Amino acid sequence: MHRKSTVFMILGVTSIAILGGIIISKKKKKKSTKVDLSPFDSPDSPDSGKCMDRKFIQMLQKLEQETKYPIFKKINSGARTAYWNSKVGGVSNSAHKIPKCKAADIATPTTAIRNRIVRAARQVGFKRIGVGKRFVHLDNDTSKRQYVAWGYPKGAKPAINPFV
Repeated sequence: MHRKSTVFMILGVTSIAILGGIIISKKKKKKSTKVDLSPFDSPDSPDSGKCMDRKFIQMLQKLEQETKYPIFKKINSGARTAYWNSKVGGVSNSAHKIPKCKAADIATPTTAIRNRIVRAARQVGFKRIGVGKRFVHLDNDTSKRQYVAWGYPKGAKPAINPFV
């Protein structure tokens, strides 16, 4: 009887060890979805990047995965106070403005990178894309016209339009 209980105890401990290893392995494989939102802060309002729309952030994460471009390290402008939006010449109903927080401008140092970002942004699901010479504006503001691309300065034809 003593021998039988020892065998069962060894089997039990072994099973627990194996299951523990599997659980730990799965936890390690999960990637952290936590994003540092400070690059989205309005320069005149610390921690304002925390207002960024969660679906918008998820779309940017997907864009970063698709393009292998460090989107979150290349944010020129994210959330904006009304003052900052006015200072940079943003439109009065800008998707950047707090509390909307549904837009970002991404620095693109070359035409090739800019064009890659624009094409992939459409594939990821962005329906509003502004195309500058060295940046791309993306937003997911559904209160505005969808499937549109525009250029800068305001009114200019975009250098690349993924919707045509």
